Amino acid sequence: MSYKSYKVKKGDTLQRIAEIFQTTAKALREYHNLHCELSNLLPGENMIPSHIKEILIREEEVIQDGLVKNQNQFSLETGGKYEVEIKNALFIKDDLISTYETENLWEFSKNSNGIEITITDKKILKSTAQLQPLLEIINTINKSTDHLQLALNKDNTIREVLNKTEILEKWEEIKFKYVKFHEMQDDFVKIIVEQYDKAFQNITNHIKENLLYQVILFPSGTLKHPVLYPMSLKNNIVVNSLLFPENNIAYDWKYTSKETKDHFVFSLTAEAPSNKLQHFKELYEKGYKSILHASFSPVFILESKYFYNKKTLKLENAIIYAKEQMSKELLYIVRYKLTLISHDESTENFVEMNEEECKPVKIFNEELKSRFLFD
Repeated sequence: MSYKSYKVKKGDTLQRIAEIFQTTAKALREYHNLHCELSNLLPGENMIPSHIKEILIREEEVIQDGLVKNQNQFSLETGGKYEVEIKNALFIKDDLISTYETENLWEFSKNSNGIEITITDKKILKSTAQLQPLLEIINTINKSTDHLQLALNKDNTIREVLNKTEILEKWEEIKFKYVKFHEMQDDFVKIIVEQYDKAFQNITNHIKENLLYQVILFPSGTLKHPVLYPMSLKNNIVVNSLLFPENNIAYDWKYTSKETKDHFVFSLTAEAPSNKLQHFKELYEKGYKSILHASFSPVFILESKYFYNKKTLKLENAIIYAKEQMSKELLYIVRYKLTLISHDESTENFVEMNEEECKPVKIFNEELKSRFLFD
């Protein structure tokens, strides 16, 4: 078996080198000790003796050009339909103030520039009674973007919305036929219309900065496997706040991966550094601090898992939690859940799947409980 060598640098530990090569310190030590001279044996500890100048590395584990060697083309199932469930909840002083749950059907297809998304069968499954009329208005407005043609970057992030004219025409029709009456009756609806007017005039940024689109289109084109220790996926990913939509959050995304019998599972985590959240402080202190009697202490986190079929490398299921906590007394949580429910019949590998492989609920219940959901 051939091997490579890593030159030990000042400050290196066995754990640090193992992280570079996405392996474990134990595996690194065992392989090195199997092939080195007796005088260069690594002891069963993290510190590397000063006389050892090189660590022997299994050739298959060597990183090329800074990337993990095994890189696959993980992607959405284009030509497939996904059920998208959205649940959210607002807590103030540990009391559930509002909640709602929706279920939509998303269909993805390729086009010459990127991807086409068609959203159908929207349902409000559950909502706080006071929210119901407002949700119906917002869902009607959102029909403007039920069809999207998107140009994508190589990493699957959105570059541009291509059917802007179609979206604006739909919005103007909805505004005139449906929303106008409510706008005249309710000043709050008038504010919502003004916000949507601004958003539709800058539709590319609006879609690019929408968290739901970011996590569904997840930049899978750059995923590598295996990733045993958190690896940076992308820094400064800008999304709109879920609690204060006119304000942005910059997340740093990291991920790890593992294999199960039937899936490659990618665990994505993201956190907004506190120094990038200070623009929320004024909003919180003006609107909430005097009522809640709690100081501004922001915690903005994403946590998710993506399940890719091992045969096809297509996304079968995903579950994503987002938490926006302004203080210990003000907390907003969203859960997105994606389930592949149909696919292109020409994809032979899917035809071979048995019944057990098509049951995502079991996967979710067994493999993901959010760390932060009820902390």
